[in-house]
Amino acid sequence: MPRFSWHRFILPSLAVIVALAVSPWSPAAIAAEETVAEPAAAIAPAEAVAHAGEECTVELVVAAARKLPGKDVCFLNSKKDHRDEDNFTVVIFKDGLERLKGDGIENPAEHFLDATIRVRGVIEKRDGRPQIVVDEPGQIVVVTPAEEADAREP
Repeated sequence: MPRFSWHRFILPSLAVIVALAVSPWSPAAIAAEETVAEPAAAIAPAEAVAHAGEECTVELVVAAARKLPGKDVCFLNSKKDHRDEDNFTVVIFKDGLERLKGDGIENPAEHFLDATIRVRGVIEKRDGRPQIVVDEPGQIVVVTPAEEADAREP
């Protein structure tokens, strides 16, 4: 009676398992491809009102910024006049201010003024103008710091 040879069965089986595990068609590789997302394209402040109710990334130059005295709220505006119908506002309430402070940003109005930023969140409309409320520091990314923007101006 012929003996069953385990090494003739196990070694080829292991080779197949290893090949499948590292192949680009393995379930792990396919899952990894499906979960990698391209960064969302940023929209301009003027486009934001058309995206009310949607989660978007808006890129803007902070033209005006103010933390209201005696209140726990800060506004970052795309226009010098916050009443301008084309203004986009980033609103940071008390919890967001505290979290930014924990990240080393004591005064967001001073920190972000004149910088180009990207802010991510759900666009809301207030008085007909778009805004995003920031709760977490990760929602705001500085694209160009104010110092660099100043250095490029003639």
